[in-house]
Formats: sequence, structure tokens, C-alpha cells
Amino acid sequence: MATIKPDAVADPRPGSRGYLKWYWTKGPGLAKWVASPTPYRALKAHLIKYVPATYVDKVVAQWFHDAKGYWPAERNGKNPVGPG
Repeated sequence: MATIKPDAVADPRPGSRGYLKWYWTKGPGLAKWVASPTPYRALKAHLIKYVPATYVDKVVAQWFHDAKGYWPAERNGKNPVGPG
């Protein structure tokens, strides 16, 4: 299993330190969660398989921010597609 670092630089080279970040924030994995009605929960459901439970919330929040440009709680429940 690759080492997960929320601050790693996204890198499309398989096996690199930032590959998983690239995959989920810029690569093919992005489409698996970004358009979900609950994108934070969708990303977390995918990453929980790879990231220890004690560390997953930090990684998900950072990668959510990196991909979408705002923090998960920044909208304070004002999600245009439903409660958040």
C-alpha cells in the first residue's frame, strides 16, 4: 500500500508519493466522487480502503479542497443539491 500524505504533490507516475492524490483529485478517480450529491462522503467511502481511519478525515478534507477549491464545511449546509 502506498503512503498517504495529504500535502503530497499530485503526480501521475504510478508508485510515486503523490500518485493516489493525483488519481483522486485530477485523474480518473475524480469522476467517481466529484459529481456526487455528497462528494465529501463519496470520496471518504473510496479512500477509507486505503487510509487508516484515524487519518482519513484529514486526507479527504484536503483533497476535497484541492479538487473543488473550497473546504467541505465552507458552505455551512447551503448545498444547492440538498442538505450538507
